[in-house]
Amino acid sequence: MRSMLSDHVTGDVASSVLPNRLPPLRAVEIFALAARCGTFARTAKELRVTQSAISRQVKLLEEYLGLTLFIRHKRGLRLTPAAEALLPIVEESFTRLTRTCDSLRNEGQVLTLRMPPTFALRWFLPLLPSLRALMPDVDVRVSTDDSREPRFEDSDVDAAIIYGRGNWPGLEATHLMPERLTPVCSSEVAKRLTAPADLEHTPLLQCCPVQAWNRWLEGAKVGWMTSRLGQTFDTLELALSGAARSQGVALGDVNLLKESLRDGALVAPFDYILDQGVSYYLIYPSQREQLPKIRVLRSWLLTVAAATV
Repeated sequence: MRSMLSDHVTGDVASSVLPNRLPPLRAVEIFALAARCGTFARTAKELRVTQSAISRQVKLLEEYLGLTLFIRHKRGLRLTPAAEALLPIVEESFTRLTRTCDSLRNEGQVLTLRMPPTFALRWFLPLLPSLRALMPDVDVRVSTDDSREPRFEDSDVDAAIIYGRGNWPGLEATHLMPERLTPVCSSEVAKRLTAPADLEHTPLLQCCPVQAWNRWLEGAKVGWMTSRLGQTFDTLELALSGAARSQGVALGDVNLLKESLRDGALVAPFDYILDQGVSYYLIYPSQREQLPKIRVLRSWLLTVAAATV
């Protein structure tokens, strides 16, 4: 190891970098392998080198230590007490080094995505198997957050799907699909709804902020209904779950609810759909744009989003 470094660091610089000279690491590795194999001949065969090359490396380490490591006899090699003390330390060190290097090498094979909870559950989760099939060597991790703030600086998130209007300076933003809102409810509740005006007598399930309901009612030519019963939740998913349980009518995005609408868990009783000019975007820092995992993710999302709208 010292000979490898001597071309780059010498004198005082070398002593400051390596205050205690490392043993010849190749020789240490061969010592451990020879101890497991039991003979220099088997060690040489495993490494596909000559037996004399193995002998030279072991001798190099013995000279470095000033100790004898093996006692040779007809049946093979016997470890000296010094070698018996050294071997478990060497094996543990190489095991830890291997694990650490594997972890660092595989770090790029983790793709961490952040997205709103309802988007994750209602849209992304059913499609996740197709992404995993496309990226079999990548560990796809999903976290959920309703925040509209990107926050890449203080997290290990690679990319995020976020709700907004596409204005995030310094970030790459790819438009996926618009939000398209319409009332949804159970089939039982839908039987009582023949026109939007019937919502006046039906609990409206809301999540903050409530302006979307105001805009939908105005767009449907109904106007805000003051004489209504309602329930406010802190997440859209709770409102949608309440609607599926016949507790009222929630305002949901038809793009996210296609599976629920198809299997009848939810019903959309009216034709009018509100588009507020807000969409879902894939965003990530510009410097990650050329990462293979980001490029595959972006292409896949564009394809599946196009099939959704």
